[in-house]
Amino acid sequence: MVAVNERAVSTVLDVALALLLVSASVLVLGLYLQDSDDGLEETDADRTAETLAATTISVQYDLSAVEEGDQFVPPEKTSANTYDRTEYGPATGLLADAAVTNARVDDDRLLTYGDEYEDAVDASIGSTLVGSNHHVYAVAVWEPYENATVRGEATAGQRSPPDEDVGSATLTVSSGMTDLEEETIREAYENGDDREEGIALVSELIAERIVDGYFDHEASQHALESQGIDRSLKVYHYQQTAAATNVEFDDPDDGESPLSRTGANATAANERLVYGDEDRNVFLEDFWEWLIGDDEANGLAALIAEDITEEALADEIDAIDEEYDGDAANERVGELLAESVSVGELTITIQTWDS
Repeated sequence: MVAVNERAVSTVLDVALALLLVSASVLVLGLYLQDSDDGLEETDADRTAETLAATTISVQYDLSAVEEGDQFVPPEKTSANTYDRTEYGPATGLLADAAVTNARVDDDRLLTYGDEYEDAVDASIGSTLVGSNHHVYAVAVWEPYENATVRGEATAGQRSPPDEDVGSATLTVSSGMTDLEEETIREAYENGDDREEGIALVSELIAERIVDGYFDHEASQHALESQGIDRSLKVYHYQQTAAATNVEFDDPDDGESPLSRTGANATAANERLVYGDEDRNVFLEDFWEWLIGDDEANGLAALIAEDITEEALADEIDAIDEEYDGDAANERVGELLAESVSVGELTITIQTWDS
């Protein structure tokens, strides 16, 4: 697991963004320079990356786009600045936050206001680079595992013209979510009675990390029990994520719902997002029948298991089965999963060019 020092995050911001922001220093796990073919100054992209990582910026944005959602219930009392937010942090850190905030499951967005936050980060980074002697384009991409259906992306700057010679640098930074060690993934996979159950167990771990990242238990419980905008945003975020993962919550006004004020239960709400309409045991018992059947996957763990099996890693798994048999093939599938999962990491590619 990558160790990071989390920077302080206000309760309101936690409710608004529903994620754990990266460390103030922006942990850089790797920095790789790619030589440009035209001899462009190799260090331009490197220096720009260092500048963005070391520069603290201010981002102002608003969350009023949530009012466009059918399920959003605005608080009874609002003011001119109810939806206004300000965030401070290193430029690369906030761009990483924007990518996680922009996450989608297929085409279903988890947070309605992702574009507004990304635009605000883009504008602030642009102001930081005013006076630079080269153009800059940065892309942050978060994929909890390779080729994931669940992914987020954010950009800053404009793409380079097709005829320009471009230098680039790639940084790997924290996504703000708890990472999974390769050994933990291997152990989960090996605990399955067969390959399918092993994949399901790994999918559970991934789904739990993602849900915990968006819905920190303590902050979410507090928001669900509160009144005003904090509660409205948190309930809406749960409902948006539920819709994206084919899950349903009872009416938040129903005291039996984990989203109600009287019955607020962040633990139960998070488990619903991970496992869907069934509990964990039923999910494991019925996984294979569900995968080959006609029932629609519900819950993030099931969606991830389906994605890994049928889309994201399907070609790699098929290639393993063509080359190996039996236990040897299953062992290599476990290794593939361990190497492919990166919930706690996010890549930022920075391109520079002169014109």
